Amino acid sequence: MKTRLPLGLVLVAVFQFVAPLALPPATLKAMGPVMWIVVLLLFGLLGANLLRRKAWSRVATVFLQGFNIIIRVLVVLGHAVQGGQVGNPVDVWMIGATALSIVLSGIILYYVDLPDVHIIMQ
Repeated sequence: MKTRLPLGLVLVAVFQFVAPLALPPATLKAMGPVMWIVVLLLFGLLGANLLRRKAWSRVATVFLQGFNIIIRVLVVLGHAVQGGQVGNPVDVWMIGATALSIVLSGIILYYVDLPDVHIIMQ
């Protein structure tokens, strides 16, 4: 008999798309319908398999969230200032979205890497 899924794992499965999609509003508006479908399918597949306790989905979640942190750090280094020129105003939306995304990805990585979650996902 399988044990009941912890609430944290269910929340990660359902809401893990928030961290990578924490983007400035202009960027979200610029994404076309095809991109939204791809994102929906990717995170739907990943979330469903987390709920089914597939070990590969935990590994994919760790990869996706870790990669998100790396990409966010690299992007904010080059785009924290609007236009990329010294003296231009700071892009507050970019910095805020990046900080939120990194924190959320870090929380997800921490939770998914807990020993209890490892045991459940075997």
